[in-house]
Amino acid sequence: MRRIVTLAVLLAACPLAFAQAYKWKDAQGVTHYSDSPPPMGTKYDKVKTTGTVEAPAGANPTAPPTPAPPKAAPAGPASDTPENRQKLCATLRSNMEILSKQQQVSVDDGKGGQVALDDAGRKRQIETTQAQMTLYCK
Repeated sequence: MRRIVTLAVLLAACPLAFAQAYKWKDAQGVTHYSDSPPPMGTKYDKVKTTGTVEAPAGANPTAPPTPAPPKAAPAGPASDTPENRQKLCATLRSNMEILSKQQQVSVDDGKGGQVALDDAGRKRQIETTQAQMTLYCK
């Protein structure tokens, strides 16, 4: 019975001994770690894993842990103050100026990349910006 339990534990631990991790940075410079390879065409490094939870070489186990930096509060809606409205209006005016010029404009595609605005997209952005200016910049 003891041999069966030992065999089961060893078989369960084997994948940890051969685990592979990958490290890469995305377009925004955020470092990612994963046990599966990143998307094709992404430069990555293979990270060797040992399957243990030991401190890395050179770490001083007797030193007190350094406190983590304070986490930034998640970006939520800004309070409706005259200063915030002025900042918003300045941003909206700047956006309108950029959209009004006949130059190529690109926007965030939500996946870490950029996509160029076509004429219909530019028109929608102008309409949205005008509506926001009417609402917030009285």
